[in-house]
Amino acid sequence: MKAQRPADLNGADPHERLLALAAVIERQQRELEILSARQAERAIVCLAEGVLVEQLHCTPAEAATHLRELAARTGVKVVELAADVIGEPVGAGRTQLTGGEPGPPPARPPEAPDEPAGEQRELGDALLAQVLQLTEAAAAALWQLQPDGALEFVAGSGLSALETSRWRRIPPQMDSFAQRVAQQGQPLWLTGPLPVAEQPLSPWAGGARAVLPVRGPAALLGVLEVVWAGDDHAVPPSVRRRLATLAEVTAHVLASSFVAGARTPSGRPENTWLGAVLDSGLLVQPLRGEPGEQPDFEITHVAAGFTDPAGRTHRQLVGRSLVRAYPMLTVYGILDRATEVLRTGVPCRLERIPSSATGEAAGAAEVTVRIVPFLDGLLIDWRPGTDADRLASLLSDIQRLGGLGGWEHSLVTGETTWTDQTFVLFGIARAEGAVGWAELAEHVHPEDTPIVEHFQSTLLQRRPVTATFRLIRPEGTLRQVRAHGEPVVADNGTLVAVRGIYQDLSAQYHSQVALAATQDRLADTEQRAQQQYRIVRELQHAIMPMAAGPVHVAGLDIAVRYRPAESEHAVGGDWYDVVALPGDQALLVIGDVAGHGIDAAQGMVALRSALRGLASTGAGPGQLLAWLNATTFTGNRTNGTVLCGLYDPAARQLRWARAGHLPPVLVRDGGAAVLAEPHGMMLGADPDADFEETTTALREGDTLVLYTDGLIERRGVLLDESLDRLARVAADGGTDVEDFSDRLLGHATADTDDDTCLIVIRVPGGPRR
Repeated sequence: MKAQRPADLNGADPHERLLALAAVIERQQRELEILSARQAERAIVCLAEGVLVEQLHCTPAEAATHLRELAARTGVKVVELAADVIGEPVGAGRTQLTGGEPGPPPARPPEAPDEPAGEQRELGDALLAQVLQLTEAAAAALWQLQPDGALEFVAGSGLSALETSRWRRIPPQMDSFAQRVAQQGQPLWLTGPLPVAEQPLSPWAGGARAVLPVRGPAALLGVLEVVWAGDDHAVPPSVRRRLATLAEVTAHVLASSFVAGARTPSGRPENTWLGAVLDSGLLVQPLRGEPGEQPDFEITHVAAGFTDPAGRTHRQLVGRSLVRAYPMLTVYGILDRATEVLRTGVPCRLERIPSSATGEAAGAAEVTVRIVPFLDGLLIDWRPGTDADRLASLLSDIQRLGGLGGWEHSLVTGETTWTDQTFVLFGIARAEGAVGWAELAEHVHPEDTPIVEHFQSTLLQRRPVTATFRLIRPEGTLRQVRAHGEPVVADNGTLVAVRGIYQDLSAQYHSQVALAATQDRLADTEQRAQQQYRIVRELQHAIMPMAAGPVHVAGLDIAVRYRPAESEHAVGGDWYDVVALPGDQALLVIGDVAGHGIDAAQGMVALRSALRGLASTGAGPGQLLAWLNATTFTGNRTNGTVLCGLYDPAARQLRWARAGHLPPVLVRDGGAAVLAEPHGMMLGADPDADFEETTTALREGDTLVLYTDGLIERRGVLLDESLDRLARVAADGGTDVEDFSDRLLGHATADTDDDTCLIVIRVPGGPRR
């Protein structure tokens, strides 16, 4: 059989892995208990062997042999015989080797249920005898404080058997000298009789008395009451000091002496009277651990009605920690919630906890766990979930998720009933009660009062109805509520009630309002964008009219093309200009202003107008760009690229400079090349920038292509590759500038959705192709 790999285990269901982990923990706990029990039994045997060595004057080996032989002859286990030798019963506060669970307590003589244990009673009587001797008092009594505030009788002197039984337990509600001291924590010294109206109950009717609190290291343990004969007896200071010392001794008696089996193994008192109060569950108290450790609780009492899923008895659970008894509780966070309940005092109810967390192997798949504060601890109980519980939980979840709250108004009793979610919707605490039928209109917006009145009157006419109104919550916020209602008619045709649901539509209503507002803003934005697009287009057509054919300037054939961006919002600031200057020279300009829309168009107009005015000075292209750059730093700052050239037809030369713009492409003799770029950064970057000039000599038949980046730029393609592609297309352009311009635009490879501006310049003459 093939061994299972660790990866197979990792693919198991997480719940199954948790169950397996819990089983491992439980097995290890049993092994630890067995080892602890063996160690305890070995200690008893060693003590017995030591006693035999002392009594028989033999060696330890001889004592061990003698003990085994004696056990074999008597038929008694060695550990039980050893326990008899040292006088300690086996299992008292220990774990026996019978399945790894704590064994039953040792047998002891039966005692009256109301009598304190023999050891505690003897110590108490001896202590009170010493009190009477040292203080010359007539009577005394000692009570022990219980967790519920009651005082349990421990020992007494000067009381008959009948009086002792009457004062066996003093409830916290009983006004007595002992309870006054227990609740106030201060000693009481009386040397005279109190008025009848102020005199509390006491085992002794009269006499001077001292009632002292008996304190332990951390809390009050009990009360000591001492009585002298005569109401006017004065207690001297020396006797008071003796009583204070005796009270400290009494504290040691109450803290160290207890009935065997009446306390848990950790020393907590196991109060048998809790059985009359609790009918189900586990009473637990917190265990102190190191900082950062997982919180844990000790089981101090098991109610008679509690059934342990594993079949463990009362004695097998009391004294155990909650984690050891039910390790899976830690996995589902119940211990953390228990710690929170202990801190806040607010009960907690956890539903849909897997039954395996409590040890349930069969039956209901889920349980409901209740955690309730009780005295100085917690009461934890769980019950299997029923179909009704699951349906109720499902209905509650549906109401919560759907914002639904149920309601019903009885026309017979006049009472209005709400579900929990309705209180949440209205923002009212359940303790305040449901809003009555007649007061409903007071909780809605005044403008919606007629809607609610019509809703109610229609229901009273035995017709179902739906209405929507605005609910005003106590904090002043509004909720959009839809109400559905229907009449409830008895068999005899009498209308007995109306009922229905309230649905919170606030989220949907707010979403609809936000959507409508967004649609309005989008429509307004779209309208403004269209207006800006028309303005930019009209502005471009006004300053850059498209010629019907080639333009002839300075002996050159010039064709221009402008192709706007496909998206209206991407219309940018591409521009060109061809100006005839004095002396038959021509100004050739192409540029691209950064940005889109009206701002880019305004920058384009400003640069074009400024350059036209500057060109009349006769300055060269480099100087013109320097002046144009300076203008970009005044007013609304503009950034952009420009290529500026001056063509001299007599010399057939083009002087040109560039401000960050792409270089021209020269087509000559069936080939094309990108011209070398003179230095020059874009406009608006540096007010002191210099722009280098260069001169290109042209021949007859040469064609020069000026363009913007919209013609060649492509995402993911290097600029050099785009320029090489443009040169290859331009090399086969032909001689007609109009056809040549259309061919270049047709082969444009740009995909950046940007404007495209193109100027094709041809020097007439040369060979015709």
